[in-house]
Amino acid sequence: MLLSAGCGGGSGSSTPAAAAGVPLATSPGPAPVDDGGTRYHPMHPAAFGLIYGSGCPEFGGCGCGNATTMADEFSCQLGQLAANDIPVTAYLFDGGGWSVRGDGDTACQGSDCCSWKLGDAPIQQLSGQGVRGILHYWGGCHTTTEYQRAYDRLGHNLLGFYLDDGSSDAELQQVSVFMQSAEPGDWENVAKAYQNGEPSTTDAGLSRWANSAYMGDLSYQFSGLKDAVDRMLAKAPYLPAPYAELTGYAYGDSGRPDEEVYFRRLQFGALQPVMAHTPYGNSDPWRPEYGAELLQAYRYYAWLHHELVPYFYSAAFDMYETPADQVIQAGPMPASLLVGAELYVPVVTEPTRTMTIQLPAGKWVDYWDESRLVTGTLNDYPVPLGREPIFVRDGSLVPMDVERPYTGHGTRESAGSLTLLVYPHGSSSYRYRPDAATSWITFTSALVGTQLFLGPDTAPDRPVLYRVARWTTPPSSVVLDGLQLTVNGDSEGAELESVSSEAAVNGSAVSAWFYDAGSQRLIVKVVP
Repeated sequence: MLLSAGCGGGSGSSTPAAAAGVPLATSPGPAPVDDGGTRYHPMHPAAFGLIYGSGCPEFGGCGCGNATTMADEFSCQLGQLAANDIPVTAYLFDGGGWSVRGDGDTACQGSDCCSWKLGDAPIQQLSGQGVRGILHYWGGCHTTTEYQRAYDRLGHNLLGFYLDDGSSDAELQQVSVFMQSAEPGDWENVAKAYQNGEPSTTDAGLSRWANSAYMGDLSYQFSGLKDAVDRMLAKAPYLPAPYAELTGYAYGDSGRPDEEVYFRRLQFGALQPVMAHTPYGNSDPWRPEYGAELLQAYRYYAWLHHELVPYFYSAAFDMYETPADQVIQAGPMPASLLVGAELYVPVVTEPTRTMTIQLPAGKWVDYWDESRLVTGTLNDYPVPLGREPIFVRDGSLVPMDVERPYTGHGTRESAGSLTLLVYPHGSSSYRYRPDAATSWITFTSALVGTQLFLGPDTAPDRPVLYRVARWTTPPSSVVLDGLQLTVNGDSEGAELESVSSEAAVNGSAVSAWFYDAGSQRLIVKVVP
């Protein structure tokens, strides 16, 4: 059951260091709005999560430490996330308990509607840990005046509002226009699909005004996980990030997923564009009902999701520009997801330790064992807890922001560089969007015999760490000519020096390379 570092290298057992609110390397930039387009604005990087949250004590009981109030629960949870080195970008203050007066989904009357009541300490903790707040609109937030009242108190710490049952297209539009005026290009609201009753948001309204929407209240058991996948796929044509809480949200039920279901939900949560832990019943992974291995898996998947934000962001920005380019599509078997063109995620939706897996067309690299190149149907594929199935299309280029060693995609020295996972096969390319203000950068890879050619069409504004998988022998040479790398070639340019370790190449101040024989991985750092 122990979860080891994925894709080799690194270490899955490093001692945690307190650092929960991790600044995103992908900056939102001055994100534009399009008053006449299909989509109003591109998605904010912080909205991909991890989004943590609670509505206690009004919407589910408190459960972190000795918390009895929402402020206590928030403070305890952010403290525990930091202590366990779990990255978080936003916190949902769920329900109406954060506000002096909250009237649910009906119009609120009075000057204390949508009025922050939790005091200064939570605002200071948000700011200090680099986490943005999301306020549930049942805190009496239905008009521009009411939104302004909350914003006046939280300021830049407010990422946006969370809409729920009773919200319409008009209300989604109104709160979007408000947030753009308050925090131009630096905000994100969350809509709700599958509402209970009318008014409700339409698919057209979601497509125009939302980037992320949650898929309604669903059981925290396997049955709810199956429904979550189906609902997410049904809404994927309309917005880049339809999502379901990784813990489920069973309104009125203060229970929580058992450990086996929890493990399976972690993979689903991490490989959605939005990873959200916002249950009705407290489901903190450090609860005494759960073992240390679950907490370890939680940390692993939270960091994997955090690392994939450049991948999710690029796909979401592409859908902003070209709405027909879905971020998520259905795979060839039930409860399976194609996330972008590079990742395939079969979700485990029943108690089992093996699965029959049908792969999409082409060849796929097993994420957990890169030596395995697979195709077709895999019978009796092992799915131990914490190693749920993930496959990477052969030939893929996958951009990442890596800051920790937990997933095996780098080390602490990787922070500040763009990591690019490379799975060489023929010729391939990937369009990477650094932020809203920076133009697309296209990375290409070409494998010709034993020679590999890598590079971008435009210089990135930070170093690039190319992590070339399935590279079976040390290179005879690594040459950099302008922006282009040649491995095992005789091209002109500067021959790069090798260094002695992965940490050394990741932290190098100059372009260099390292070959990891145990993982059969070539790591090349290019410093602009």
